[in-house]
Amino acid sequence: MINTKPNTYLKLIFIFTILLSLYNCDTKEALTFEKENFTVDALSSCKNIDCASLEINLLKVVDENPISENINKEIEKVACSVLNIDEIQPEVSMKQAMQEFNNSYQKISNEFPDEIVPYEADINCELRFQCKSMVSILMDSYVFTGGAHGYGSITYININTKTGKRIPNKELFKNYEGFKNHAEKVFRSQNKIPDNTSINNTGFFFENDTFSLPENIGFTDTEVILHYNPYEISSYAEGAVELKLNKEEVASFFAINVL
Repeated sequence: MINTKPNTYLKLIFIFTILLSLYNCDTKEALTFEKENFTVDALSSCKNIDCASLEINLLKVVDENPISENINKEIEKVACSVLNIDEIQPEVSMKQAMQEFNNSYQKISNEFPDEIVPYEADINCELRFQCKSMVSILMDSYVFTGGAHGYGSITYININTKTGKRIPNKELFKNYEGFKNHAEKVFRSQNKIPDNTSINNTGFFFENDTFSLPENIGFTDTEVILHYNPYEISSYAEGAVELKLNKEEVASFFAINVL
């Protein structure tokens, strides 16, 4: 069965981390998170056969109310999408997504029993920032489904604490273009790309040779994180590219009080 009993030590660490994050935040009521663990042992079909390797640790709000339920659903939805290697988009539970992931492995394993290496998926969540209007959660994942290597990625999940729904990137800002222009200046400076040259001058491959913000924008107590996953603007060999901006310097661009 699914192991939903949190490790007491980990739970205390997460609660302590949440409380620390509130020193510069305007919230009076902090959400309480705990870890929820899912493994391949949750699948009844894996009792007597070799299955994919699955280790999934999600954050879950322990408060029982509709907003908390929405937050938990948003986190689970992102984790399910990580496992969704067949790119099917129906609403599914974590257990269903795990089953589908394992079914894909079993299918290819039956076709090529002497060649296939077991599929693997590891997902872990961390609370990076919490304030009155938003929580920012980092989801670190690694998925291997054959080939030369697996794929590791970071996903930032920014959730509106008043609705429990994920906030689209553009809705984070009151001055999106201003923030993008500022980020480009910092990006060029850190990567030694002169202002009068192509943004791809040093080997990046921004689409249409135009700087763009990444799919993943996250927050910590002191920084705004712009995280470009492998293949987004550089090769797999180059790895992820990350730009860290001082929150005090960019707070005015946001529609949310991020300080």
